[in-house]
Amino acid sequence: MVYLFTALYCEAHIFIKQYKLIKNQQRTWFQEFYNETDGIRLAVTGVGEIAASATVSSVCSLYRLMPDDLLLNVGICAHAAKNEGIFLCNKIIEEATGRTFYPDMLYQHNFCEETIVTRMLPWHGGNASCAANLYDMEAAAVYQAGARFFGPHQMSFLKIVSDSGAVKDISKERVTHLMERYQDSIFDYIRRMAALTQANSLRKKELCQEDTRLIGTFCADLHCSKAMRDSVQQYIRYLTLAGTDYISVIQDMYEKELLPCKDKREGKQRFEEFKKRLF
Repeated sequence: MVYLFTALYCEAHIFIKQYKLIKNQQRTWFQEFYNETDGIRLAVTGVGEIAASATVSSVCSLYRLMPDDLLLNVGICAHAAKNEGIFLCNKIIEEATGRTFYPDMLYQHNFCEETIVTRMLPWHGGNASCAANLYDMEAAAVYQAGARFFGPHQMSFLKIVSDSGAVKDISKERVTHLMERYQDSIFDYIRRMAALTQANSLRKKELCQEDTRLIGTFCADLHCSKAMRDSVQQYIRYLTLAGTDYISVIQDMYEKELLPCKDKREGKQRFEEFKKRLF
């Protein structure tokens, strides 16, 4: 399932039309649309961090999320220098708190990447407290609320430039036009991302018992603590998504008698060697 979040209905219009989404009449304080067959669920959050956070949390709490589900935040933004373009955000800064968030950039794509700053009020141009080119009012809130349910590799933020600080020039008609202008590239991104996550999910299920047993033995022979075991599993998840053959590296470490380790301290050293060889 792909969970789409837009701040405005005019941003959501292209998805409702493309995927023939049905409105959920049971939702009263935010608009929700869905197509179970195509695996698309969309919510219109409203403008601002509070509205975005509340809607994302509500939607994610209502449904049983799966490891191959995706969160996609799409909408307009301001740009410090340009009046057009579409960007995939690789860094999100919350201006009010100074906190920074990093969605994982694991998959190939055709978008330019950029940092976005989320502000409490619209950006009107001029100097800003954070060094970045993009400005919006929801991305940081969507990330923080979504992070309680999704991993960083499951969340993406696509932003379309609507202005360079001239908020008065933004209209529903202009937003609709911009969304339609870039809709083909957005739909293609959704299709490819959904296909990749489904393929990776199938690949994980196809891991044979011998490989699963080897990973368990690897953690035991590293003398992993709970935190270190979680770290090992996270790295292996990334390697699986990337299609990297980490099993042969583990086997090579056993053949060279680098494993098993004597204690936890040596285990940490071996784990660092494992990461260096693969990253």
